[in-house]
Amino acid sequence: MQLHTRPPHRNPTMSRILFSALFILSLTTLTACESTGPKYRNVRSYSEGLAPVQTPGGRWGFVNERQEWVIQPKFEDAREFQGGKAAVRQNGKWGFINKRGEWL
Repeated sequence: MQLHTRPPHRNPTMSRILFSALFILSLTTLTACESTGPKYRNVRSYSEGLAPVQTPGGRWGFVNERQEWVIQPKFEDAREFQGGKAAVRQNGKWGFINKRGEWL
């Protein structure tokens, strides 16, 4: 067995290529993890075909059973629909909206 006092000769071009490939792979992995992160922070029960959901940013809106936004997330808090209306909080005040997101 032959012992060396320093590492064997490296090819600087190969090292740069390997470093670049690993760097790109790590960026791709980070981007993929970021884009597949949690879609919702909280989800409440479906009622009358809609569920109040909270985004990672903290705003509440309503999605249908296909998880499509029906009422965009703009509320500080939201409750389930009952009798065609849902209680929501905006600017610190509670009120009711209909299934189109219009204030009642």
